[in-house]
Amino acid sequence: MKGLIIALALAVSWTPFNLWAQESETELLKQVHVTKHQAKKIALARVKRGAIKCVALEKENGVLIWSVDIAQPPKKDLTDVWVDATTGKITAVEVETPLTEKMEVAEEKAKKCFSRQNTH
Repeated sequence: MKGLIIALALAVSWTPFNLWAQESETELLKQVHVTKHQAKKIALARVKRGAIKCVALEKENGVLIWSVDIAQPPKKDLTDVWVDATTGKITAVEVETPLTEKMEVAEEKAKKCFSRQNTH
């Protein structure tokens, strides 16, 4: 299973037009109209009785979003709420199991490793 996760992460990280790797967080922040704090409030209004675990600014399908991961103990799943960083509208709500969360972390590690290799 671990090998499958790593293989999937590497396959995804090899996409040639990885916008996240090409644009720094500073450049992305210049495009934001909705603050991180506002995105948290919007996401928590959608997922009641939750605690924010992580907030990240990302470009998904060409759209700048705040990805807000919310835990609802005692559940082990996380709810990932995508808030459009320019309009404040929720564009997606996805429940992530511990397995999908591990795959996402592995994918991010592979992307960082790949982007470091391309800069040297």
